[in-house]
Amino acid sequence: MLLAQAKVFYYDFVEIKPWIYELVISSLGLAFVGTKNSNIEASILGFYPNHILIQDSKKLAPYVQQLEEYFAGKRRSFTVPIDYSSFGTPFQNKVVKMIENIPYGTTISYRDLAASINSSTSVRSVAHAVALNPSLIFIPSHRVVLAPDRGGSYRMGEKEKQRLINLEEGYLNAAN
Repeated sequence: MLLAQAKVFYYDFVEIKPWIYELVISSLGLAFVGTKNSNIEASILGFYPNHILIQDSKKLAPYVQQLEEYFAGKRRSFTVPIDYSSFGTPFQNKVVKMIENIPYGTTISYRDLAASINSSTSVRSVAHAVALNPSLIFIPSHRVVLAPDRGGSYRMGEKEKQRLINLEEGYLNAAN
């Protein structure tokens, strides 16, 4: 009975130093990006309990390719579909979709993001929604910072957040 109610997700890994990333898709698109750990189910199923996971490198190939292109400086936006259906509340979905509009190589504060959604939206609510982003990098929550000189927390750590910001700025500067 439980098996019939479980949703199937497909996953694969890609090594991009210093991490081995885990990417997970549903039938609708990308559902999760994280780092490989000793127990893949621990992190993925923390976001999506009661899901069946099947490793399938063929299904994940377009996602892996676009992530590799991003880190090589050949891609500034992603074109693969993202699955929002299993993620969060309507408000959290709205915040995450707004994050996708932050231009490559730029950052915005949590306060400015909250103001752009609705002047009465609390910064804390926005920060919570940003923190729950399951599809890191593809939904660039690393571009949302506390202040210009303070990155703030990130599921993969503050150093990784700053590394991603620096990576984008570096490729932008190299192109100019």
